[in-house]
Amino acid sequence: MKNSKQAALTCATFFLFLIFTGCRLDEKAQPCPDCPCETVLNDNYNNGIILPTKAHKLYENYKSRRVGLIENYEWAMEEKDKDPKKPSKGKAQAQNAATESSSDDSKPGKFKAARYVSYDYKDLKAYLAYIENEAKLSGEELTTLRFYFANYADEKKYNDGKPVVHPRQNTIMMSPTINKNGGDHMFFTVDGTDGKREVVLLDNEFKPIGPRKSTEQTPNTKNEASFLPGFFTASSAPFYAERSTTKNEGHSY
Repeated sequence: MKNSKQAALTCATFFLFLIFTGCRLDEKAQPCPDCPCETVLNDNYNNGIILPTKAHKLYENYKSRRVGLIENYEWAMEEKDKDPKKPSKGKAQAQNAATESSSDDSKPGKFKAARYVSYDYKDLKAYLAYIENEAKLSGEELTTLRFYFANYADEKKYNDGKPVVHPRQNTIMMSPTINKNGGDHMFFTVDGTDGKREVVLLDNEFKPIGPRKSTEQTPNTKNEASFLPGFFTASSAPFYAERSTTKNEGHSY
């Protein structure tokens, strides 16, 4: 019996030792610069946070002052396509139609203005990690994230064959910036020297600033994070390996 108690005591002591040393190892863990960093939770964060009552007011402003104008314009374009000789509505008629359409969401077969754009939360987190990594590989640091208003074409397919899910509807594009040459600029990255990436700065209309490299692009390096790179020209000439940081393709309603 004495031997059994001693064996049990030895096992318990060894088990507690493992727990204690494991905790100590965790406490002594060294920082990992290459590991994904977690944002520290701030329970008191309120930068830009608004109450639902204000959000409702802002949404109603958009619905009453913009939705009708957009829908009336698109409906007028549809009628014009059907009958090019049909006169357009006067200003007063357009305003009345705009007011009517903003309060009527049930017209079947009619163009419907987008109310919001949504993104899968996990995909959005993956996108943020992606653009942070692209900046890091280029030796840069992100400064802002821009949200651009945009509009889908009145087409069924893009040039690459992908379907246009929401023809003519408004959408948004997200694009990060870095601080270069005294200001914040959007960018995409290309293959640089020694296996590193290099940034190509864009102006406020997504056009490259300065000369561009002309290294041939391979199928394995082409990236489709958005519809933008390869977007500057319709030429079929070889492209260099570029990776866009601009995101689109949200779900609108």
